[in-house]
Amino acid sequence: MDVYWLEQSAGGVPGGDAWLSRSERARLEGLRIPKRRADWRLGRWTAKCAVSGYLHLPGDSETLAALELRPAPSGRPEAFLHGRAAPVKLSLSHSGGRGMCAIVPDSAEVGCDLETVEPRSPAFLADYFTDEERELAARTPAGLRDSLLTLLWSAKESALKALGCGLRADTRSVNAAPAGFLDSPGEEWRCLSVAHLSGRTFCGWWRESGGLVRTVVAAPAPLRMIALPGTD
Repeated sequence: MDVYWLEQSAGGVPGGDAWLSRSERARLEGLRIPKRRADWRLGRWTAKCAVSGYLHLPGDSETLAALELRPAPSGRPEAFLHGRAAPVKLSLSHSGGRGMCAIVPDSAEVGCDLETVEPRSPAFLADYFTDEERELAARTPAGLRDSLLTLLWSAKESALKALGCGLRADTRSVNAAPAGFLDSPGEEWRCLSVAHLSGRTFCGWWRESGGLVRTVVAAPAPLRMIALPGTD
């Protein structure tokens, strides 16, 4: 199994709303805070472009408007095409003016997360991380610690999204193990695993570039990350 992904910038989102469905436009009307509206539109645009690329659909406004994202009872986004469930599982995230979407077949599970690298307090580390993660942080040089904690947090979010519970669950119920963090710097994708206390393990990749950390995990264990057309 492969994971397909797409990343888009806020500058690429169309100014008009013809690509949104009627119910999505109604939802947008209810969002009064400009930043929240912009983030919501960025997320929808990224996800619709990703799903249409994965399903080899035209990228015109009419097709995208017929491709609707609806929240499942768990809050996980689900894709519907002309009112019928699309044969995909997807995960969506946005941060720092960029949106990311990861897609797998509907028989699999996937979670992705995009986080801006920023300082995390000692209290944050104590409250939300496992013993193993705190030990890894203690061994990490101070200049790299913000990047590491952002990566661990992002990996946790990705795994909890794949589980379908998100941050409603205790973040200490999952333990992230990123490979290659202290290796030579670079922007390539590196391996990642996240273990849940139930015994389930999600595998995937992480990458840091442009002040942002990206993580993607899936089950069953994926073979490759494949960028969809339009990734920037």
